Amino acid sequence: MDQMEAFRVLASADRQLVLHELVKRDGTTCIKELSREVASRRHQIPSQKISDTKVKRAHIRLVHSSLSLLQEKGIINVNWEENEVSLASKPEVEQLFDAAEELESWPPDDLLEDPSRST
Repeated sequence: MDQMEAFRVLASADRQLVLHELVKRDGTTCIKELSREVASRRHQIPSQKISDTKVKRAHIRLVHSSLSLLQEKGIINVNWEENEVSLASKPEVEQLFDAAEELESWPPDDLLEDPSRST
C-alpha cells in the first residue's frame, strides 16, 4: 500500500474510529460493539444512551463500506459468522499507521472524546 492509498483509507472518520477501537481493544472486537462505539463517537452521545436507530445506521455503514474496504486492503480480518473484527498482522497495517502519523488529527480528536464524560 502506497502512502496515497493509505491516506484514502484514512479519509473516512468511520474507518479511523474502527482502527482506533481495534487498537484500544488489543486488536479484536465484535461488529455490534464496534457499531455502537462508532455511532456514539460520531453523535457525541454516551454509548448507553445512543438510539438503536443510530447504531443500526452505523452498523450498515461499517458492514457495507468501512469494514469491506479495510478487509479488501488487508488491514483487518472479518469473521462474518462470528461477527468479529480483528487487526491483521500484515505489513499493510504498519504502512497505514505510519501514514496516519503524518496526519495532524489522526484519529480525529473531537470524535475520540468520551461522550459519557460530558453528561
